[in-house]
Amino acid sequence: MLQKEWDHPKRGVIVLMNKIGVLVGIVIIVIIIAIAAYIFIGGAPTETTPTTTKVAIQWGTSRTGSSGYRALSTLASLVSQEMPEVEITVVPTAGAVASMKAFARGELDACYAADIGFREMYSFIGRFEGFKSEAKRMPLQTLWVYTIDIGIAVPKDKADQFKCWRDFNGKKIFTLPMAWDVGTALRLGLDTLGVKYEHVELDLDAVATALQRGDIVATGIYITGGRSIAPWAQQLLAQMDLVIVSLCPNEIEELKAAGVPVGESPTRPAFPKDVGADKLIGVRIYYGFHTGTNIDEETVYKLIKFVEQNAKKLAEIDPAYSQIAENFLDFQVEATNASKFVPLHPGLAKYFKEKGVWNEEWKIGS
Repeated sequence: MLQKEWDHPKRGVIVLMNKIGVLVGIVIIVIIIAIAAYIFIGGAPTETTPTTTKVAIQWGTSRTGSSGYRALSTLASLVSQEMPEVEITVVPTAGAVASMKAFARGELDACYAADIGFREMYSFIGRFEGFKSEAKRMPLQTLWVYTIDIGIAVPKDKADQFKCWRDFNGKKIFTLPMAWDVGTALRLGLDTLGVKYEHVELDLDAVATALQRGDIVATGIYITGGRSIAPWAQQLLAQMDLVIVSLCPNEIEELKAAGVPVGESPTRPAFPKDVGADKLIGVRIYYGFHTGTNIDEETVYKLIKFVEQNAKKLAEIDPAYSQIAENFLDFQVEATNASKFVPLHPGLAKYFKEKGVWNEEWKIGS
């Protein structure tokens, strides 16, 4: 039949045109259906689907086993779960000062710093002497997280020999690592009181052995956030019994008169067992996680708000966050005032202004 239709030239042309028309119609219908499906299913971009750029932060902290490492790891983990626009990579360094120097050189995006470290860095003295030529940028006050109260501990069987810090005159002590702020603060306290001691540098896992053998008579020890001790100190106490030696009242007055901050923290629940005292009274420093304007104002502001809103959850994971869980805003103000010579990150300034607590003595960094 088809062959017969094509036998007549004119009839064949008409049939061909009819068939082409049907095919074109089918193709057009298919295209329309496909376009409609693409739009309604959501394949086409819309104004309600913004593109989110993740901010990746290489954040320096102290070495593994320290309070700073544990605290930043806790924060980074929670941020990764609940703040997808920010990704924090925890970078352990030799100590807070090492992280500050790495930030200043542009090797890290943020650092771990205490008020005592800021004082040295902004004056280029002490551990920052000669560093000015290497500093490409300076960290700004960003997020304060806890205090550290630093004291001294001795083996329990020697506790009756030491009642005040001046009793360590002429003794060998592990005054905590030379590169750490807690060590610098402890030595400042001893030096201010005129104590002539010999510092013995040790690896953290060698402190117990040194105490047991008599290589040293005491070790520096500290309570973070009024609630916890560092993992290395927990391991130390698992190996031996210690007793805390706190500042005596006259020593406290001398340190305060010299401008050295003094603080106290309850020994329980910080210590896992009895340490012969209800509280540790020693020198105090403020610690936090800080950055510069390399991280924009809005990201820092959102991170501060995130920590404020999740402070209790952070404290449940790591007790070091207990102080900011109790009163986040007051703690930020208190710590900022302790380092008011250091400019504030614009994100922290925005937070303070929003809360109505801005202090005209503070300066905003740029």
